[in-house]
Amino acid sequence: MLGSLAAHSLEKAGAMPEILDRSLEPHLEGSIAALLERLTTIPPGPHPVVSCYVRLDPEDRTRNQYLLSVKSRMKELEADPQLLDLSRADRLMVERDLARIRAYLDHPRGLPPARGLALFAAEGLGLWAGVPLPRAHRTRVILDDTPWVGELVAASQDTAPILVAAVDRALARFFTVSPAETAELDSGFTVSGRGGKYVADRKDAPGKGERAYHGRLREERLRHYAMIADRLADLAVAHPAAGIVLAGPSDHTSALHRFLPDHLARRVIGTIRINPTSASPATIQAAACQVAHEHQEKAVARDLLALQEDIGSGWAVEGVRETLRALSRGQVRTLYVEDGVQGGGFRCTGTGRLVIGRSDCAEEGEARPIRDIADEAIEDALRQRARVVLAPRGSAGEPIDGLAATLRFR
Repeated sequence: MLGSLAAHSLEKAGAMPEILDRSLEPHLEGSIAALLERLTTIPPGPHPVVSCYVRLDPEDRTRNQYLLSVKSRMKELEADPQLLDLSRADRLMVERDLARIRAYLDHPRGLPPARGLALFAAEGLGLWAGVPLPRAHRTRVILDDTPWVGELVAASQDTAPILVAAVDRALARFFTVSPAETAELDSGFTVSGRGGKYVADRKDAPGKGERAYHGRLREERLRHYAMIADRLADLAVAHPAAGIVLAGPSDHTSALHRFLPDHLARRVIGTIRINPTSASPATIQAAACQVAHEHQEKAVARDLLALQEDIGSGWAVEGVRETLRALSRGQVRTLYVEDGVQGGGFRCTGTGRLVIGRSDCAEEGEARPIRDIADEAIEDALRQRARVVLAPRGSAGEPIDGLAATLRFR
């Protein structure tokens, strides 16, 4: 109802132009830090702020599943006490902000090629901005008197770009890739070509000089890999990166990987089979982000296997009630959230503790209902500088019971 009211209000005002003119497109910042600097200067005030985090994994983009999730979250705002307590003028501004968000997300081709997106809208403050994210834990829409930047702060710690080396026999291109942009770097050297073709004697001669010719080719390849390795070492210092991706024909990427010194080889997170000559920066960006995501999934699988060992040794807890208790004590080092877990809960107004039952607050003040206890747990963990891991369903290791956490102390 809220979404339809918002769309109707925009149409009535004549503010629903075609997306082709991009008049409803937010200002997408080039970096998370730039947006954070702006958002953290907004003090709590009378104007409500809509914060929207959208997960854009491939399965979310399939048949626009992400949009269905956003619309579902917007409908949940109908029961938000903050929205019901607003004046009519403020409520109309919130409806227009939600309509802007939905109108922008209605056109998937205009979205950035990232696995997450953060959008912030407040008509009363002139705020309509966003930034691509390396990932978003969950799709959610939050209404508050200040922007919700907890997940943005956590994402800012994981936005170091990826260094990509696209190579073949006679070419070397280097890129820095992030969810927001891709930049091609100077190779720093000139690639030398082959010194002519080998032509055997046409009159049944045994091919004199063929061995020297192929030896010369091998020497050229070794010099080529050596220059690439030297350039990668320089770029790794000048452009700190979360990892290195090798792109090109598989025989050249595997040979280059073996040629790299240990300190560079350990930072290689994957390879891409691609034609480096014709590959565009957008193609490089999409492929490198996919490699980074697969690398992250493998790391999560290892974390979940280690979590089971920590539970057995007493250095981790599992289950919603036990995890929330550890979170209230500041014990959580890493919070694990099962993908898709949902359910309401309560927050004790006296202590701010999250609980799953009204009676759990006891003498800790009034039990204030919350829509999604997993979302609130994520925000609390990020405020405590804890790491958050989203555990996909069907991942390696034993499935977790909704929430789990490794502990800083016990």
